[in-house]
Amino acid sequence: MKGFVNTRGATSGELQAVLSVANDAKSSADAAAKDSAAAKTAATEAQKSADAALKAITDLTSSINTVPSQGGSLVYTGSAQSPTWNGFDAEKLTIGGTTSGTNAGTYTATFTPKEGYHWADGSTEAVSVTWTIGRATVAVPSQSGSLTYSGSAQSPTWSNYDSAKLTLGGTTSGTNAGSYNATFTPKSNYQWSDGSTTAKTVSWSIGKASGSLTLGTTSMTLDVSSLTKTIAVTRPGTGAVSASSNNTGVATVSVSGTTVTVTAKAKGSATITVSVAADSNYTAPSSKTCSVTVSLPSSTLADNTPAVIQQAAKAGVAQTYWKVGDKVGIALSGTVGALSLSSTYYAFIIGFNHNSSREGGNSIHFQFGKTSAGVDIAFTDSYYGSTGSSAAFRMNTSNTNSGGWNNSYMRKTICPAFLSAMPSAWQSVIAACTKYSDNTGGGSDTASYVTSTSDKIWLLSEFEVQGARTYANSAEKNYQVQYDYYKNGNSKIKYQHSSTGSACRWWLRSVRAAYTNVFCYVGTDGRADYNSAYHSYGFAPGFKVA
Repeated sequence: MKGFVNTRGATSGELQAVLSVANDAKSSADAAAKDSAAAKTAATEAQKSADAALKAITDLTSSINTVPSQGGSLVYTGSAQSPTWNGFDAEKLTIGGTTSGTNAGTYTATFTPKEGYHWADGSTEAVSVTWTIGRATVAVPSQSGSLTYSGSAQSPTWSNYDSAKLTLGGTTSGTNAGSYNATFTPKSNYQWSDGSTTAKTVSWSIGKASGSLTLGTTSMTLDVSSLTKTIAVTRPGTGAVSASSNNTGVATVSVSGTTVTVTAKAKGSATITVSVAADSNYTAPSSKTCSVTVSLPSSTLADNTPAVIQQAAKAGVAQTYWKVGDKVGIALSGTVGALSLSSTYYAFIIGFNHNSSREGGNSIHFQFGKTSAGVDIAFTDSYYGSTGSSAAFRMNTSNTNSGGWNNSYMRKTICPAFLSAMPSAWQSVIAACTKYSDNTGGGSDTASYVTSTSDKIWLLSEFEVQGARTYANSAEKNYQVQYDYYKNGNSKIKYQHSSTGSACRWWLRSVRAAYTNVFCYVGTDGRADYNSAYHSYGFAPGFKVA
């Protein structure tokens, strides 16, 4: 057999030699086998590295890292133009989209990698790239030569104007002398030298004729019965009339068309200057003046008669001369309830044009009273604090509030008697005032119970004094406004007119909504309160001059 060693008859030494040879052969064979496997593995890894290197080289040579962009700039010429491109390689990219244009504007071309190429991010889709044709520059036109008023329509000629490049607008023709504004707007392929494309205004003119001015009066006097007067202005053409006062503290002016209205503000003198502006046919004439003398009421309320006070109220200027809290003495003479009056007491202003949307405007609201020293008082009688049915300052002579303010003894008897005790000069200037109150009473807080009455003498309501509803019908406040005198923080505490060291409760016209026999009053601490209708408390009536 091949490879078989015959050891029969061999010595021990010979056998050992043979065994050694066999072992060496096996070791060599094993080593050879091991080297063969390692060589195979190394060859495989080498192949992989070679493949990777080849791929990297291929990727490097087929990748497009820069998207093309427009090279340089194009300006509108009237002919078709195409851009040059930075980074464009026709062997690698296909160009498409809009690659040529005539008009100024923005266009979009596309670039697509050819087969075997791709963008740096590995994509192969088309990429859009904008390119532009800029607008051509044009100069701003200007009027060429001059025009003079002729009575007919005229249009200027223009330098630097090309209708193919610019759109003319605005005022391009005129008859009257003056300045006009035309506009020039670059057309779609043009722009101004500053790069803008919006319309530019260019003025042009027609020469003017000389103007003239005549005033209807050159002097006037204003007083409280005539707080405004007018000056008629005559001038040729249509020039705007304006006027000014050199002393607006004494007289102010306003203009409507060719009429100047002068309004008195305070006693003194002023000069009104009237001017006429240049219009489409005439230059501005020289200004002219009118002297004004103003005689108005004294700023001290007590120094004015009732008629003057009324005149100021009617003119709506009373607050120009007087302020809330100012007082005026009124000589009272007569019997009111159980009280006989024969002295001077002071009424004071509690508001101007108070609640005018409901109670009427151009008015002064007053309330009694104050002493000459300014102490707040209410009229009280010998029945003060007691109940009963006798004539006194009671809301009703029986313990009820039925009928509310409208049907109360206070409204129907006491208030008219007080009006009669006032001097006739004051009675003639006191106007009836619309007042809203709960005129039903009876213990229910019902909104529909609040209705109006018309009174020359009246009591204030809870809300008119306090500025808040506490006990009155909750709907009264919807029709009322707190008087400025009390809103300004003045004291609500009043003292007995005959004992000015003693604070008193003083009646209000508001019923206590939750009770059948109670009206509201102001307490000795000035806060809202209420009590039975047949009590006699302080009487502090209000009235309106209008």
